[in-house]
Amino acid sequence: MLIDTTFILAKLLEELEGVQITDPNYYCNVSVEQLTHILRSDTAMPAPMIKERVSNLHEVGKILVNKYKGSFVNCLEKANNSAQKLLELVITDFPCYRDEADYQGHKVALYKRAQILIGDIWASFRGKGLGFFTDIDSITMFADYRVPQSLIHFGALKYSDELMAILKSGVELPSGCPEEVEIRACCIHAVSLVCEEVRRLLREEGIQNLSINSILIDHFLWDYRRQHAEQLETIPFHKTRCIYY
Repeated sequence: MLIDTTFILAKLLEELEGVQITDPNYYCNVSVEQLTHILRSDTAMPAPMIKERVSNLHEVGKILVNKYKGSFVNCLEKANNSAQKLLELVITDFPCYRDEADYQGHKVALYKRAQILIGDIWASFRGKGLGFFTDIDSITMFADYRVPQSLIHFGALKYSDELMAILKSGVELPSGCPEEVEIRACCIHAVSLVCEEVRRLLREEGIQNLSINSILIDHFLWDYRRQHAEQLETIPFHKTRCIYY
């Protein structure tokens, strides 16, 4: 799993290079040079948006140190086993997680990183202990640029000819532009409809020992895209440079 790989990489950094990348006391002061080294690849290409990454780490690290005694566990405990309360805490206390856009005069909240944070905690702890949330099913899918390919592949999402032409051209869509917001919002709605249909089928078959939510469907769609990358690469995806996904 991706979560396990993340833990392994963090542990290796700590043991091999003494980098406490999971300690907010460290990353609240990490430099551009240090993070560039940490995120280095086996090519000469540096990690993109390195200054924005450093800024986000500084922001989150300082808030954790100053408001939550240096541990996100304290934020979890304050949420009192509520995914929605935790989501509210994250987007309120950590501005870099406020994944919001203005769409025709209305605020649209997408919160990809904030929700995947909650989803990863739930999955890592298998819904128990720190990962137990009474309302985990209220979390939506994590609207990014890859899951739409799977939704289109399965026929759960369809782009207009005009939008398809824009995506095929490879043009970069600005963060918060109407097309980007529509794609991400429609993905959330599509996965919600898929979730409702799967639940209906489970009830119809009399299957009561399985539960389904948008997080699990997102995991399936993301994994399917990775496992069938060559096949799905023919489906264009939107290109947006931002800190939200």
